[in-house]
Amino acid sequence: MVTRRAECSCGQLSATCSGEPVRISVCHCLDCKRRTGSAFSYNVRFAEADVSIEGRALQFTRVGEL
Repeated sequence: MVTRRAECSCGQLSATCSGEPVRISVCHCLDCKRRTGSAFSYNVRFAEADVSIEGRALQFTRVGEL
């Protein structure tokens, strides 16, 4: 079984996903462009039961140009 791990920039929050994704998609809507700073965003979704989150999640706000 494949295991995937992602973590935030500071390493205090991580998510581990096991098994295969439920859905993989690429989006080019304006919200995704703004969120990623790119022409599109790549999204992978897993079943909630296959995801383990470790660490403390806090709100993070990044202010950009208006």
